[in-house]
This record gives sequence, structure tokens and C-alpha cells, in this order.
Amino acid sequence: MIKHDNKTTHFGAAGMRDYTEINKKSSKFYLPNKEDREKVKRAYKSRHRGDKGLNNLHSPAELSMMLLWNKPTLNASIKDFAKKHKVEIKKMF
Repeated sequence: MIKHDNKTTHFGAAGMRDYTEINKKSSKFYLPNKEDREKVKRAYKSRHRGDKGLNNLHSPAELSMMLLWNKPTLNASIKDFAKKHKVEIKKMF
């Protein structure tokens, strides 16, 4: 969930795997083989490459692609998202 200008955008789904989770050793979704993780990432990106809203800062598609399926960690993805969209992100947790 992202909050911006009194708007809330929900993205991702509780209980589902994403690239950050399959890279986290403590996650139930962890995949020990890097090739398997990359294969899952490529499949996700391929399935969603035509999603409406990609490159739109506030769209669930862009938020999922950039924050959940971009880098191996959420922190790295947040930094990359902030750089791409020239925004400052404050984590609230």
C-alpha cells in the first residue's frame, strides 16, 4: 500500500510470492537456486509487460513491477523506484 496526497493505492496480494520474497532466506517462498529465482522473475515480467499503468508512478502495475519484482530486496527496490520517479519515499514500518 502506498499513500500519496490523501490517496491510497493497494498493490500486490497478501500471501503471494514476489521477487523480494523468493530471495529472502527466511521466507516460505525462498528459492535457493538463483536461476530458479530469475526464471520466476522473467515469467512475471513477461506476463505483465502489457499491463495498463506501467511507468505511472501511482498505478498498482508499476508499484508491483518496481517494488516487488525489481530487485532482490525491498530496500533496493525502493531506492530504484525513488530514483526512476524522482520521488522521496518514507518507509512507515
